[in-house]
Amino acid sequence: MKPSADRYMSASELAAVLVRLEVAMVRTIEGFARWSATLHRCVSGTSIGAQEVWLLHGIRMRGGPQNLSELLQFLNRNDVSTIQYSLRKIESFGLIERVTGGSRREAGYRLTESGEAATGNYAAVREAVLVGLLENLKVSVETMQRTAESLEQLTGIYDQTTQQVLNRRNMGI
Repeated sequence: MKPSADRYMSASELAAVLVRLEVAMVRTIEGFARWSATLHRCVSGTSIGAQEVWLLHGIRMRGGPQNLSELLQFLNRNDVSTIQYSLRKIESFGLIERVTGGSRREAGYRLTESGEAATGNYAAVREAVLVGLLENLKVSVETMQRTAESLEQLTGIYDQTTQQVLNRRNMGI
């Protein structure tokens, strides 16, 4: 007899909807990662992963050199060594350059001319293809704004509950 999975992580209607939302977020993140890396490769000729693409655009969006701490905060990450590795990878493709700082953590990163061109080309194709599709589907700015606000709130909730889980573990609960 097959075990029942219908109530797994969904003891209430809210819990069931949350499971559906979480699965949708995972699928969206993976789809967005694939889109980002593919678009970057097509417009720049360099093959980097989605995390590197997001770092590259984070530097561009925030304007001027960004240090490691700022980039970690931008991506809501805390895995310093992974982000440092990604920055070295982007740098090896000539898309960013390191600007001096007192330490590796304080060093800033800025776009090179190649990085400016790659992010500019990415933005242009994104506008034509993705934004154009959303406009054709009549997706409203208000809907997108509410969705972004909801996702930002969920980020805070997940960060808060992560800390609660760690506190429970540390207190032996």
